[in-house]
Amino acid sequence: MTNELFHRPPRRMLQPTKDQLREHIAQLAEENIRLRADIERLRTPWWQRIFRRKA
Repeated sequence: MTNELFHRPPRRMLQPTKDQLREHIAQLAEENIRLRADIERLRTPWWQRIFRRKA
């Protein structure tokens, strides 16, 4: 048991700053671009992937 008779109310989480949000959006955009390129690469037929790898 705790020694406190009345528990403190839970602390509210602070909202992130605009700079943090902008940085997070930039990271997500970069990851989105990378994943789109990866998906596009995987959608190409197998023979084109082999041909591009050698070139």
